[in-house]
Amino acid sequence: MSKLVRRIVAPGVAEPPNATWSNGLVIGDEIVLSGITARGADGKAIGGDSVEKQTLAIFDRIRQLVEAAGGGVHNIYKLVVYVTDIARKDEVNAARAAFFKPIYPCSTLVEVSGLVFPDLLVEVDAFANLSVDLRA
Repeated sequence: MSKLVRRIVAPGVAEPPNATWSNGLVIGDEIVLSGITARGADGKAIGGDSVEKQTLAIFDRIRQLVEAAGGGVHNIYKLVVYVTDIARKDEVNAARAAFFKPIYPCSTLVEVSGLVFPDLLVEVDAFANLSVDLRA
């Protein structure tokens, strides 16, 4: 039996007009988000060269998408964080500690050789489930 799939649209998280992907999908209770970056409407990275500020901007976009799907930050159970410099992992950890509350989502942090634009330092995949509540 197939489940109804709904595309997530959040006003504060624009998709390019010719995008060949969706920022997020709701499949049953599951919310799956594409890699989210801190690329601003002006084409520049929100947060400049700060990994922490870019990560916080990404987490805010993730929050907006999950809320547009009918959930909240407490429904996010898994993150996959891609950084271009693993030596700056403490900045990601600081952003995660500032944004999330215990119980924290599961998380994977990996270094990659580059992201789609050279000024982007972080990209995050996120997974949430409307029937999961990490506050419990």
